[in-house]
Amino acid sequence: MYFGSVKFFKHLIYTVFFTWIAAATFLAVFFGFKYFSEKKNAEAVAASSFPGDIVIPEGTSIERLFLVMASNGYSISEMLDVIESGDKNVFIDYVKDYIAENPDAFSEADDDSSDSGAVPVSGSEPYMKLYPELYAENPPASFKEDSGTVYLTFDDGPSDRTSDILEILDRYDIKATFFVCGGEDEKSQQLMRDIVNAGHTIGIHSISHDYEKIYSSVESYLDDFNETYMCVYNATGVKPQIFRFPGGSINNYNRFTYMQIIAEMTRRGFVYYDWNVSGEDAVHGANWTSIYNNIMSGIRSNTADRAIVLLHDSQSKENTVLVLEDIIDRLLEDGYKFDKLDNTVNPATFTYRD
Repeated sequence: MYFGSVKFFKHLIYTVFFTWIAAATFLAVFFGFKYFSEKKNAEAVAASSFPGDIVIPEGTSIERLFLVMASNGYSISEMLDVIESGDKNVFIDYVKDYIAENPDAFSEADDDSSDSGAVPVSGSEPYMKLYPELYAENPPASFKEDSGTVYLTFDDGPSDRTSDILEILDRYDIKATFFVCGGEDEKSQQLMRDIVNAGHTIGIHSISHDYEKIYSSVESYLDDFNETYMCVYNATGVKPQIFRFPGGSINNYNRFTYMQIIAEMTRRGFVYYDWNVSGEDAVHGANWTSIYNNIMSGIRSNTADRAIVLLHDSQSKENTVLVLEDIIDRLLEDGYKFDKLDNTVNPATFTYRD
């Protein structure tokens, strides 16, 4: 009798064990199939293309379409790509659903808003009312092709290196772009005038470079941007149309605010430029060889066949000045042309990657 009981319980244990294995296998197959089916459908939607004749749903304003996309992290170039290509029905359904779920996020545009061409002030966010004159003039309707072009850009100036950089560029008759930090002193103001008078583009960077402060909110970013903007305008008479975020548009300091900041700056008509090639001249230990190799390898491996190159204009960047002529000589030999950025040049912009 005892032996029979042991055999019975062993049989029961085996039965329960193999039943559990079978059930687990079934669930794994079922949910695995479901996951890959949903992933495939999502990829199909993402890969779909918009026709150029996209029809905006009746009652949906351009502003609403823009704010929906901007609030979801689309860059300017990505917005244009989405409008020009993609699945029209998917996009329209998405916009309709978003507006329906967020009815308080939008309001009709004010009749007396700026006529600069930027999206008018509307909505409930207080920062939209800040600095009512801070709008770009003539925002671009589209971006131009620029294959085979190198755009040299210099952040952080003006500095004691600015004149040396300008002299080299002038010798080659090359125009570049300077994303400056402003400055109230006469020397800084004169250097900014020198940049403009030499025919280069002057854009906004940051007067403070205090990442934690400026990226703490949209209001803080606007405060810093406006102060830099007014420094440039008062010194040169130029109203900059383009800018570069300190640290790039997506960085460790703005991960919770970058969408709102990008959306607000784009709504005001400004175009921002990240980079797709970096000299890494701000990295500790950078030297002539490392800067030269970084730029050459970056340009040659760039599938876009054009380069927006990040360099720096600051007191400590002696090697940047030393290597500049060699970079220009080699790229000219390789058949590249040089140009300056303006708000019609297709931007290079950062995105988060899964």
